[in-house]
Amino acid sequence: MIRCLASLLASVALVGCTDPPRQDPPWITATSADETGTDDTDDTDDTDATTSSSTISTVSTTTPSETTDDTETTATTDADCTPPDPSPAWHAEHLDDIVASMSGLAQLGGTTLPDRATPQRRALVAQWLLDQYAALGIDAAPHDYGTGTNIIATIPATGASAGTYVLGAHYDTVPGSPGANDNATGVALVTAAARYLSELPCRSHDVLIVAFDEEEIGLVGSAAYADLLVAEGVPVVAVHTVDQMGWDADGDRIIELERPDAGLVGFYEDVLPLVPEISGLTTTDTGSTDHVSFRDAGFDAIGLTEEYASGDSTPHYHLPSDTYDTVDFVYLRAASTLVNRAFANAIAGE
Repeated sequence: MIRCLASLLASVALVGCTDPPRQDPPWITATSADETGTDDTDDTDDTDATTSSSTISTVSTTTPSETTDDTETTATTDADCTPPDPSPAWHAEHLDDIVASMSGLAQLGGTTLPDRATPQRRALVAQWLLDQYAALGIDAAPHDYGTGTNIIATIPATGASAGTYVLGAHYDTVPGSPGANDNATGVALVTAAARYLSELPCRSHDVLIVAFDEEEIGLVGSAAYADLLVAEGVPVVAVHTVDQMGWDADGDRIIELERPDAGLVGFYEDVLPLVPEISGLTTTDTGSTDHVSFRDAGFDAIGLTEEYASGDSTPHYHLPSDTYDTVDFVYLRAASTLVNRAFANAIAGE
């Protein structure tokens, strides 16, 4: 995750900078945001952040009982399109395997990676991701933009498409860091979403699952992909990116929503009561990760992360100690379940 350093002035105002990435940054405070989203005229400046935060807590719900009409011989569309469990039997193992392989605990393509910072190592990861998708029967292709390669998996609508959602996470690291949290956790989450969404019996939208290259050197891969979407006229509904989702030291099970554009808080808020493993959502003005590239290109966007702005984020950021054993897999699985549920709600009509 490439982040912008911020310093506190007058105990409230935040002043942005243009010299990323951060190293041992002072924690910036979360800002309140409503369903109308945030003004993103300068994606590297967090100047107008305030000290208040907006947290949405879960409430208990009941599942509607199923009704059966013996006189009806044709199954209803709703019954046919009921999404499967958003945390299926393979879920935990999938998340564990992706993080272990990408962070050097296990081999990736016959190689143990100390980081994912060189072109050669990133090329190994890119091919490995293509192989993972092929094994799952999911169509995926490389997007070679010159200096790097994004990997795009396509989960097509099952009928006429009402538009396209993009869900992505970067797969590169800084030199010397295994990048288990930053950002193998994000890649694990979005690849799990691809696998889950491919199992939906009905899909009203196309979903593009993207692994971005070269985030750590200036959002290069996501900017190149945003340009491609514009050039090809893809009817993008919204772009969701995930960066660092494996740390929850205080155990409060809160996820931050970064710079959500109009309606995108509700995308997750609507299903929050159905995912009791996540206790709340907090909106922030945090920038300088992949969602910024898409907003700059004219797309609605949102970022998801652990409590980076709220002060409960990994202390191993960009360090050799960002290893597999520091990842909170219970938290990662809960976040993944929320994303699976939210996307199913959006494209399966749950």
